[in-house]
Amino acid sequence: MDWKKLLPLIGLVLFVYVLWRFDIGKIISVISLLNPFYVAICFLGTPVILIVINIECQMVFKRQRIHVSFIYSLKNLLIGYFYGFITPGGLGAFLRALYLKYESKAPLPKCLCNLITFNTIDYISIFILGSIGGLFLLGQYPYLYLLILLLLFIMTFLFFFFFRQKTSKHLFQKLIQTQLFQIIQQYIQDPIESFYEDMPSFRSLLTPFLFSFFGWIVFYTELYLIASFLFNIHIPYITFVFMMAVTSSLAVIPISVYGLGTRDAVVVALFSVYNVPPENSISFTLFWFTLFFITPSIIGAFITVWENKKLTPIKHN
Repeated sequence: MDWKKLLPLIGLVLFVYVLWRFDIGKIISVISLLNPFYVAICFLGTPVILIVINIECQMVFKRQRIHVSFIYSLKNLLIGYFYGFITPGGLGAFLRALYLKYESKAPLPKCLCNLITFNTIDYISIFILGSIGGLFLLGQYPYLYLLILLLLFIMTFLFFFFFRQKTSKHLFQKLIQTQLFQIIQQYIQDPIESFYEDMPSFRSLLTPFLFSFFGWIVFYTELYLIASFLFNIHIPYITFVFMMAVTSSLAVIPISVYGLGTRDAVVVALFSVYNVPPENSISFTLFWFTLFFITPSIIGAFITVWENKKLTPIKHN
């Protein structure tokens, strides 16, 4: 049995356990009492987060001389949400590189490099915020801090390693032949060296990196307002932001679909420090998942169907 294929199911099992562990009736009751007006405002706020993310995407595109419009890069981002939602660990999001290649006429390896760069910037900024949050919670959960520091170290090491052509070219050639990239393999007609074409310098990525921090703060601020007004969760703002950073850091571990299960378990544990009822915590994470993952993925599904009309080979696959 290939245990790697079962790994993404861990989050689903954890999610089912969390629901079973607590009173589902109370969770349904909390959700049913949500103020429809505030719910509508929350959904209207989702595009704001997507636009902030897209601005960061455009920054990375420009530094690597990949030219697509703001609207198209937003569509490409939503395509990534869709493919990430239907694949274990969200790894299918890299399929958006195929669409990016078609639109920008850039080599496919270069488009892959761009997506890896963007994701790495986001992950490092999450882990830095999460490690600071881990310090806040060092008394209650000492191992969280060490785990997030380990994730930060691994991601930073891979970032510096992967973008050194002399050291990483051979590894990249091996990686591109693995099952992870099996769909993309047949479309790679450009030389592997194009992966390093117009590689941005570390200094040039400083602005996108700082903007990533800004984007996460905006996102966590919106979550803070959602928790306060909709779910009667009252935690000091700074503490809440770092709790969300810790949660996001652990949710990126690819054992579920977009952190489902992992996120719920972590939030229940962290919010318990402030005596938040578990049904409120779980209702909050379910709303979070619906608002910022399911909704963009559904929109992305329609965009993917439309864009597939332009890409006949991808459509058939």
